[in-house]
Amino acid sequence: MSGALAERVFAQKVIRVGFDDLQFLERSPFGLDQAAQFPLFTPDLIELMRKLIPAVRQDAIAVSVTVTARKPFDVVAPA
Repeated sequence: MSGALAERVFAQKVIRVGFDDLQFLERSPFGLDQAAQFPLFTPDLIELMRKLIPAVRQDAIAVSVTVTARKPFDVVAPA
């Protein structure tokens, strides 16, 4: 799953669809160089971001997270 959500909002959505035991295992900074590898971030947008975001912050404009969760299943008794 991918997208841009606050961790709290992401956790709420995952729990709402029935997962539990949600654990955030790893957090890694995501910078402009990584963003430039995705088609969503056009060269013009990356150039604009480089102008607007201070150089000291360009290596961590977002955070990539690795999570694990469990989807319980209902056990149906044999008929």
